[in-house]
Amino acid sequence: MFSLMDSRTKDRARSIFTSGQVGLIPPHELPDVATELLVMGYDSPTLRELAGLPPGDRSDAAELWEAAREELGFRPETDEEAARFLLRHWAQEIAEGRLEVVPGSRRMLRVGWFPLDQPEELVPLLNLLDDWDEIPRFRERIASELLVFAQDYVHERPRPSS
Repeated sequence: MFSLMDSRTKDRARSIFTSGQVGLIPPHELPDVATELLVMGYDSPTLRELAGLPPGDRSDAAELWEAAREELGFRPETDEEAARFLLRHWAQEIAEGRLEVVPGSRRMLRVGWFPLDQPEELVPLLNLLDDWDEIPRFRERIASELLVFAQDYVHERPRPSS
């Protein structure tokens, strides 16, 4: 069944599991995320159980999430693999207009800056986001530059952190 899914769907599912791994999905939201995965075409008994948890009782969500991840064959990634994948995924989403530029850029910085030990490749992103916060009158230009950063990031070869 999974071989019939397009690469965008597979990347979206990987981004969901990777986001959960790096702590970007709070446990109380996991049942809703499980529902999203079901709608995307992923299915397993534990994923269905997780999606069906009632809003008031989600204490088992994290344990079910890990079991569903294993059932669906999404292995945990190293911290660097996770950060690099999410950086590239979100840059692609920004470049293709599926993710808003500024919130997507903030996600990129959050997942990559400290986990990858402040890599040089993200310094322009850090500077642009600082400018966004500090110089409101230039936000339109800064948003355009953030879009160009994302587009360029998609086309650059990933570099290992030093």
